[in-house]
Amino acid sequence: MQVTVENVSELGRRMTVTVEGANIAQAIQERLKAIRPTVKMAGFRPGKVPTKMIEQSHGPAARREVIDALVQSSMQEAFVQESINPAGPPHIDSMNEEGSDFGYTLNYDVFPDVKEVKLDGISLEKTVAEVKDEDVDAMLETLRQQRSTWEPLKRAAKEEDGVTIDFVGSIDGEEFDGGKGTDVLVVIGDGNMLPEFENQLIGTKTDQELTVTMTFPDDYRAEHLQGKAASFAVTVKSVAKKKLPKLDKEFAALCGVEDGVAALKKEVQANMARELESTVKATNKRKVMDSLIANNAITLPESPVEREAEHLMEQAKNNLRNQGVNIEGIPFNIDNFKDSAKKRVSLSLLIGKIINDNNIKPDEARVKAVIDGIAASYEDPEDVVKFYMNDQQKLSEVQMMVVEDTVVEWIYDKVKVEEKSATFSEVMNAASA
Repeated sequence: MQVTVENVSELGRRMTVTVEGANIAQAIQERLKAIRPTVKMAGFRPGKVPTKMIEQSHGPAARREVIDALVQSSMQEAFVQESINPAGPPHIDSMNEEGSDFGYTLNYDVFPDVKEVKLDGISLEKTVAEVKDEDVDAMLETLRQQRSTWEPLKRAAKEEDGVTIDFVGSIDGEEFDGGKGTDVLVVIGDGNMLPEFENQLIGTKTDQELTVTMTFPDDYRAEHLQGKAASFAVTVKSVAKKKLPKLDKEFAALCGVEDGVAALKKEVQANMARELESTVKATNKRKVMDSLIANNAITLPESPVEREAEHLMEQAKNNLRNQGVNIEGIPFNIDNFKDSAKKRVSLSLLIGKIINDNNIKPDEARVKAVIDGIAASYEDPEDVVKFYMNDQQKLSEVQMMVVEDTVVEWIYDKVKVEEKSATFSEVMNAASA
């Protein structure tokens, strides 16, 4: 087999492959002979259909199968022979079947050759944070808020009270879409409803009926309501105030901790510490990777970027489906995922270069520590550890995570790093934003 390769662009290549003595015609005849016993045709017993009739009915398909098989096998052999790793599926340009030889040309892209990873001039800000007592107290207060109840009141509603209402909205005397609600709890001042609406509930009492008038903001999320004046027929069904549970042994049990408030605080602190560590690591890693990309411009082939963009788009669709969102009608456009895809492909090349040049491998102790950390939040950690250790795909994911962490540490050692202290809430709010 003869193979020649020429450069047609920075990353584009054209390969010409010639397979000597391929004898396509003979291979087709052998293929037809092989399928003859199974061919069924009216008027003939199986295996007795004339060769000419088999050629007419199955010849084109046999030809495609023979040529496809020859192209696939010779292409794979050619890539191995020339030590080529194409960046995407090759495209056949032309074929030549003259004589006993078979030849074809194909076009493909290659990944760029990253000769070095440049770290000169990179200065990184590394976030450091810890869970403090006041953070635990704030989390306990959040848990109390989440488990609060509503105590009915006879008095009129005021700020922070919960008012349960039915309402029907209209514009110019006509009801509008989304303007009706039943048994809706409105907490005055929390901003779930527009302030102009909430404020008019102050002073109302159970069983009271009133009309709330307001004008929707010009930037309101529903375009058909922007800037429109509306009135709402409102019926107040109850007025209540929030009642928080006491921080006691009963509350701890409600949160799944049977050994009292001290044990609850310890459990909350441990969970917050794990969450903070994970978030800080992800935050710092993102800063490192962003700096790595900014300092190393890479020309990328289109194929892997396209594939990665498609993967990210499908991932986004699945995330929405898992949240119960009906994605039909949502205009997904692959171009919206191209920038993220380019970053991910660039990072894979840069990280791969660092890993190969420095022979970085996953440290077994660190892999085990990561798995133990994941398992700690489950009811039966030992089962989770066994699952990860016995599932090659999950284990490989953790190993790659450890390798990437090692790469981040390697970069920290090579660049200027300034630590910046942050609170638990600052870290978590920035991550969610």
